[in-house]
Amino acid sequence: MRYVFCLCLIAVPALADRVPAPDYFVASAFATSTAQALAVSCSTLSIDPVAMARHTDEVLAALDADGFTQDNLAERMTDPSEAIGLLQAAFLDRHALADGAAEDAVCAAGLREIAESTALGGLLTEVGP
Repeated sequence: MRYVFCLCLIAVPALADRVPAPDYFVASAFATSTAQALAVSCSTLSIDPVAMARHTDEVLAALDADGFTQDNLAERMTDPSEAIGLLQAAFLDRHALADGAAEDAVCAAGLREIAESTALGGLLTEVGP
């Protein structure tokens, strides 16, 4: 039994060194991907490029301060997909959006995020039709 356990540790040493994705990284991945999806699906919303650049710079600085780099991010951090998916599911529930939601419902969700000054809303801007 000890031999099998040791063999497992030798076979996957990188997994033992991984840390969970920081909450700010998960929140950022959710906000940026969802803002992009809203902007693509709503003709009156767009990404605010200045806000997106500022947000990205802040997250990269925080990752750097935590010892993450482009070279080691994938090896040091566990896959945040599940945590991001939970935030996305909560967003869809909060706005009563389903797959194939009408554009007016998607736009309303984005406008609500802007009005409530959420991190996601801060990445969006309203544009004319």
